Amino acid sequence: MSLNGLPVFIFLIILCIFANALLILYWNKFRGKKLIKNSQRFGVLVVAQLLVVTTFFVGINRSMVFFASWNDLFGNYNAFKSPITQIQAEAKISPLDTYVRNTRLTPGFRTQGGQFSFVLKGSKSGVTAPVYVYLPPTYGADPTKKWPVLVLLPGYPGVPTTWFHAMGLVQILRHEISTGYAHDFLIVLPTMSIPPKRDTECTDIPGGPLVNTWLGVDVPNAVIAGLTVSSDRKDWAIAGYSTGGFCAAKVMLSHSSQFSVAVPIAGYFYPTQTHLFGGSTALRDANSPLLLAKALQLPSHMLLVGTSQDPGVMSAISSMEKINNPNLVMDQLVDQHGGHSTKVWKSQLPRILDWLSTQIP
Repeated sequence: MSLNGLPVFIFLIILCIFANALLILYWNKFRGKKLIKNSQRFGVLVVAQLLVVTTFFVGINRSMVFFASWNDLFGNYNAFKSPITQIQAEAKISPLDTYVRNTRLTPGFRTQGGQFSFVLKGSKSGVTAPVYVYLPPTYGADPTKKWPVLVLLPGYPGVPTTWFHAMGLVQILRHEISTGYAHDFLIVLPTMSIPPKRDTECTDIPGGPLVNTWLGVDVPNAVIAGLTVSSDRKDWAIAGYSTGGFCAAKVMLSHSSQFSVAVPIAGYFYPTQTHLFGGSTALRDANSPLLLAKALQLPSHMLLVGTSQDPGVMSAISSMEKINNPNLVMDQLVDQHGGHSTKVWKSQLPRILDWLSTQIP
């Protein structure tokens, strides 16, 4: 039976009802000494509560598809089989050659890079929030080197540092560099949830906060002014997962003078938080990556990442694939298995970093 199938859900509901009815009907009918009776009661109580919790999470999973199958739940699948394929090759810029891991890049250091954070008050947005930075181990060794920048966004609700722990960013990046398939980036992880308990979908909301301006203008300006990085748009990429995937596409497309590459991971491409726009369809459309992609004027590249078992994501990828703009080259990384979870996205991260290394030399 499918993990997210209706039969499993109904079966668990029936078990919950049966276990709790058993607990109520037989609470005073357990036999034996007091210790034995209490042990029996406790055992049935624990089973009943576990069934309730399990049923609750299965119901949530049916809705959100964090785990798409039993194999996904227990990690018994190989997510490394799907190659990156090119969707559109007729852009005005040179398209990516067929993606094959057969060319090693210059090996980098295998040690950990430095990490720090600072609080930035955006001069354009007025937003004040933390920004986290990962510095490559060789940062500063060559004062003339202008580092390429990768901006990473979390989902909602979420925090930037999820990339460090649940996603294993640093360890995976160091491994890909040591094997020669990726190079180092200076990585910036800005706060996306502003304020923390509100999903703005990275929108410049009338009356504030101006989250799109914070991510697309203030954060890059601060990084360029304070660190030894390139200011050329060709050296700037942005990626994110789930709501962060929506934001990565939106920020790149609305600030294409700063970013040339975006990687939406399990993202979507039309705003879902309708209350942000005061009923204005025009304002909502103006915040849609689909419409922004149609109007894109500068040569850009996007990698669409998802799994075929994540239905909402697949329909979103399909909608973006239909955009016909010669300025936007799109590649695709779709695995056959996996739900909407950091475990799946972590398994895709090595290929994403390898691809990014071919786009930002």
